[in-house]
Amino acid sequence: MKAKQMIMGVVAAVAMGAMAEITNTVKVTKFHQSYPYAGKAMVQYTVGGTLPANAVAEITINTDDASATFTQSNIVTGANAFTIDFASSFGGALVLTNASFMVTIAEGAGGGGSSGGLGGVQLWEGGPYWAECNVGASKPEEYGYYFWWGDTVGYTRSGGTWTDYGRGDGSGYYSGVTWVSSAGEQMSSSPFSSSSCPTYGKDNSALQSAGYIDSTGNLVAAHDAATAHLGAPWRMPTDAEFFALINNCTTTWITTNGVSGRLVTGKGAYADRRIFLPAAGLGSGSGLGGPGSYGYYWSSTPNSDRSDGAWSLYFDSGYFDRNDADRCFRQSVRPVRGFAE
Repeated sequence: MKAKQMIMGVVAAVAMGAMAEITNTVKVTKFHQSYPYAGKAMVQYTVGGTLPANAVAEITINTDDASATFTQSNIVTGANAFTIDFASSFGGALVLTNASFMVTIAEGAGGGGSSGGLGGVQLWEGGPYWAECNVGASKPEEYGYYFWWGDTVGYTRSGGTWTDYGRGDGSGYYSGVTWVSSAGEQMSSSPFSSSSCPTYGKDNSALQSAGYIDSTGNLVAAHDAATAHLGAPWRMPTDAEFFALINNCTTTWITTNGVSGRLVTGKGAYADRRIFLPAAGLGSGSGLGGPGSYGYYWSSTPNSDRSDGAWSLYFDSGYFDRNDADRCFRQSVRPVRGFAE
């Protein structure tokens, strides 16, 4: 059943916390659900003004049927997005009659050290700040969206079908219809096959000519999944940053809230800093393999020695290292901000 989308009001928010009162301008810019209406919707909003340290957004939705409040960390000044799972949060209710949203910015409890007011965890001296959730997730243990390399749409799997919850505009680009890449390129079949994935088979020179990578050899903002969904300064990690993560941190295979993955912890003075990477599996062909058993996370760096591959982070219960993967595979994305000093 298609949800009724009747947004009645948007409220500017005042940030309250241990700090002095800070006023932020908050505007809900869009609310949309994604076909086939499987119980999820996205709220997009913008934040203006100065954010408090470790800022969080409290997103309250009220309808004629129910109300709930969600908390989102890793917010930034500028564009933000939050996905609401109505199937779990509202007991499956999909009819949003007279829905209203209020977004309040507050100072969070922190996530391991100062992060410049934008969220994230710095795991070693001079390193970037790592987001605490995957793109498309609102909790560290949620898998979030899956992307082929160079894609910014993002997909989730529901009922054996890959669906464009990341696009979230109701266009219904899923198996059985025309696929459209993040660059607007129409394809005759799923972009998850090597024959139709736009970045597959392009060497670095071809990728740069086509506008996928810049002179540094990494994805440009227009093809960066983290930037597309969270806004600047968030971006995908480079392969070099994954290499530094492996060498500057310790990792442990754990299960948290029923979800298996790797707890990544800093060393020395950063031993109290940590992030959790859920084992979200790998999308290949029409399937999703290994959720709960292993994880693949894209970097923004193509493999310069293989025109079909790009670098990613791979881990399972006994392994944690870089990996070269075909660009048509669907993998998770963990955002970073800032650059190594």
